[in-house]
Amino acid sequence: MILSIHQPSYFPWLGLLHKIAKSELYIVMDEVQLTDKAYQHRNIFLSADGKTKFLTIPFNKKAYLDRTFKDLEIVDQSWRKNHYNFIKNGYRKHPFFDEIFPFLDDFFACEYPLLVDAVMASMRISLEFFSIKTKLVYQSQMDYDRSSRRGDLVMNIIMASGADCYLSGSGAKAYLDESLFVGELSLVYDSFSHPLYQQKNSFEFIPGLSCLDVLFNVGIDKARSLL
Repeated sequence: MILSIHQPSYFPWLGLLHKIAKSELYIVMDEVQLTDKAYQHRNIFLSADGKTKFLTIPFNKKAYLDRTFKDLEIVDQSWRKNHYNFIKNGYRKHPFFDEIFPFLDDFFACEYPLLVDAVMASMRISLEFFSIKTKLVYQSQMDYDRSSRRGDLVMNIIMASGADCYLSGSGAKAYLDESLFVGELSLVYDSFSHPLYQQKNSFEFIPGLSCLDVLFNVGIDKARSLL
């Protein structure tokens, strides 16, 4: 079984979706801390004039470094209207706006008490757009050794999952102990090359945006083939 492990992300970029799509099981890291510079609670979109902008879900920052991602509360529900209007205004003239935007109505209409609720709802919509059927399991639902050193976390989860192949992002080469992957357990790095597509709002291609950008520009069918 091919396993990938990663924090959830707000309407994730194509690189994360690519790794999940190549996996048979994806473990959602919901018991880790959130960092402000991460993409768990935010992502990059293009404005109508072609400028990049982070859309961020506000959360309760009181002692947040002492709490896990799954326990963080959303503090201001106005973000839903703000994000909804930004995306609508930024992409309404795109060729596939009418195909994509109706799927976002229900998402932004819901009130989410916890950050993980909103982020995972956006993840599920994204996975459906790209027809990714990978099984999802939350880290918090797993039975694994939580008492060992922080550096052993990934390996403990891998061993508890029963997987025989761990699919990792290439950025993990800097800290993964490759010597631990022996015998029937193999390590593979996901080789992702960002596809190019016509971005209506930008003269020069900007990679690494939320997956909604490619969907509004090329539509569901073409986006699936690009991924």
